[in-house]
Amino acid sequence: MFEKPGSKSSRQSYDGQPSGSRKPVKKRRRSFFIALILITPLALLLLLACLVIEREPLVVETEVPTVDSALRARNLARVVLDTLNERRETASITASEDDLNAVMTLVGRGAKSFSGKVGVTPVKMIVKVSVRLPPIVLGGYLNLKGELLPDERGLNINLVKVGKLGCPRPLALAMVKGLINIGLGNSEGTALMESVQSLTLTRKTVTVNLRSVPLLKERLKRLQVFLSRMRDIGQWGDTPWDSSLVGRYYGRLLETGRNFQGVPPPSLASYLGPLFRLARERSATGDPVKENSAALLALAIYLGDPRIDKLAGLNLKPELLGRSAYSQGVHLGGRQDLRLHFVISAGLKLLTDQGISSAIGEFKELLDAGRGGSGFSFADLAADRAGIRFAETAADPNGGARRLQELLAGNPAEHLFFPPVADLPENMPKNEFEQRYKGVNSATYSGMVRDIDRRIDRCPAYGETHIEIK
Repeated sequence: MFEKPGSKSSRQSYDGQPSGSRKPVKKRRRSFFIALILITPLALLLLLACLVIEREPLVVETEVPTVDSALRARNLARVVLDTLNERRETASITASEDDLNAVMTLVGRGAKSFSGKVGVTPVKMIVKVSVRLPPIVLGGYLNLKGELLPDERGLNINLVKVGKLGCPRPLALAMVKGLINIGLGNSEGTALMESVQSLTLTRKTVTVNLRSVPLLKERLKRLQVFLSRMRDIGQWGDTPWDSSLVGRYYGRLLETGRNFQGVPPPSLASYLGPLFRLARERSATGDPVKENSAALLALAIYLGDPRIDKLAGLNLKPELLGRSAYSQGVHLGGRQDLRLHFVISAGLKLLTDQGISSAIGEFKELLDAGRGGSGFSFADLAADRAGIRFAETAADPNGGARRLQELLAGNPAEHLFFPPVADLPENMPKNEFEQRYKGVNSATYSGMVRDIDRRIDRCPAYGETHIEIK
């Protein structure tokens, strides 16, 4: 049958579709726009990642540390600090291309994912940095390149590139200021950059002229307070840096020291026995890693360097920080300097990651090989590495922490945790070290380090907990 014009079934929408179909069309359009809104940011992020993350590093490899590079980095740091602390109206800091690359070298030695290079010419200073990204962040490298031009009016950043993405000058300046502000807080990065009056370049040197940077010490104090607040509000989670717990172990060390009055200074092993007896007792109902870590941190402050207290942000009570006069002669391997290397390296391992701890010990040895130092010592380096291994084992939750307690809670001997070092080369001045070992990446040097690690491996304290120290 023919339907009457205007009947319900014959009604059409204005776009030629049945009127009942308009609702699904609207839904599809709405869903499309919602999907577009959600996908667009993700697509932009992926595009940005493709632009800034690259498969190959811009800087293939940072140079190998040498005695010269260590001395250059130390001297440059000293000049910068001395200049800033003089508080004159104006100041001038000059650094060579080699000085700046020495800093890059030592940073790269401590942070294995970092490599950097600086080039200085009369027309521009080029800074290149590559950071290897972990696989979880798409892998690859984050490459940065910046150019500074000589300028009598201030800091002139000509170019900043992140991967393939170039940043215009205003954005580059804002990025650099922002990064320094985040590090120092309170817009200190802006103040520091604005203090640059001029930048002068020659064939291989850069000179920065600065206006006075007032209240430097107060700025550093604010940074320390900022980091302390982060720790106090639990930023780092459940950590062993409990001041009262470390203080308890520090008190045990004070008691032990008083027992040695009137007798020759003892071995470090004589302090470890009482310390780990307390750790074992407390671990019966507690966490052995937390107890061991607190004990080692107290040891590093008492028989190492009291400045570790501030480095850890502990601020132990002044009455605790006193040390027995008899603690100064405590030895390891018959020497006080080996005791210092061992306990300080163990303490630093608790505060830093393994790579930085190794670099600190290596850096110290390189400095000793320079003018005015005692010379490069593989015995000292062995004490550094043994201290790091000791801390690794003490903080090993898979049995190492409790095994160390059982081994040392009696009357331990040194051979349980410290290798023989008497036959290792020592007191080598710069020229001799360079001639015999050619730097810290040579096959000869690496062979010596492997021999040291094998000696440490054979100590009963470390058993199956060996972790390669690079």
